[in-house]
Amino acid sequence: MPRFTIKSIKAATPMPTQDPFLFAVYHKDVYPAGNAKMEAPRRGNGNDWSANQSYRMYHGDKIPGFPEHPHRGFETITCTLEGTIDHTDSLGGGGRYGNGDLQWMTAGRGIVHGEMIPLLNQDTENPLRWFQLWLNLPAKSKLVEPNQLMHWSEDITRFSVDGDKVKATVLVGTLHGHTALPPIRDSWANNPENDVNVWHLIMKPGSKFTLPTSEEGSTRSLYLVEGTGLTLDKTKIPGLSVVQFKDHSISEIELEHAGTEGNLEILILQGKPISEPVAQHGPFVMNTHQELAQTFREYEKTRFGGWPWPHAHVFPREKRFLAVQGKPEEYPPSVNEP
Repeated sequence: MPRFTIKSIKAATPMPTQDPFLFAVYHKDVYPAGNAKMEAPRRGNGNDWSANQSYRMYHGDKIPGFPEHPHRGFETITCTLEGTIDHTDSLGGGGRYGNGDLQWMTAGRGIVHGEMIPLLNQDTENPLRWFQLWLNLPAKSKLVEPNQLMHWSEDITRFSVDGDKVKATVLVGTLHGHTALPPIRDSWANNPENDVNVWHLIMKPGSKFTLPTSEEGSTRSLYLVEGTGLTLDKTKIPGLSVVQFKDHSISEIELEHAGTEGNLEILILQGKPISEPVAQHGPFVMNTHQELAQTFREYEKTRFGGWPWPHAHVFPREKRFLAVQGKPEEYPPSVNEP
């Protein structure tokens, strides 16, 4: 008998989530070399999600990405693995991050932001891989002031086990005594009692890794996004799958890469449910339909502060940085300030 119970094993396209998470997506694109304006060689159609191509333009035209769009009532956690993203927002904030950086943004009472993908390399490909997670906010926090926080890759918690065959990144929470950088101020994750954890694992063939017990009542989802050969206490898991657990707080779970070729990449999301009603329409997440209607009225009237940037804006190609209105620009440890 296994020491835990699997609630479901599903295809991870799309990636189903459990409370307190609302949404998860894994983007993987191999963009070609860009031109002097960091543009792609082909134009987008405004809604390019085709899985039959090596890269997607998404909602971009000449530069791929997601031009300005609104959010309210939740927070985004954007975890980059490789490649570069440019952020702009209606508060006048902006920045460039990637290659292992994590951006945390609380939409709160309302923000408009853009996420564009500048093709910095002009003579080589521009691969991009990243996760975006939507973490819900409880009713008491849905209308907090918008905010953002950057965790630079150089500072993010990472460790290796099993003779360096397993590399673990602690994006949120704690894993085997290794603790992530602090969450953003108003996050559900800011209270340790809520047991919010986000972990990324890379496992080489023949490696093993043990997931610890969770807090009683937490949900846990495991996403196998790269590779095949994963077993959970001898249960074989197909590639591109999500495994959701129940009663997992009783015991640890042993992961093994039983394959012989290629690495596995795994994302694990865990946390105590908020357990409140969810009323969602596109980029707005509230508790009631009346609140959603009010949100649409407010957005039509205020545009959440308007848009101070050119459409689909990207920054000069020089460096990673973060600019938040009213604060000095921030730079990662590897970048010398100007």
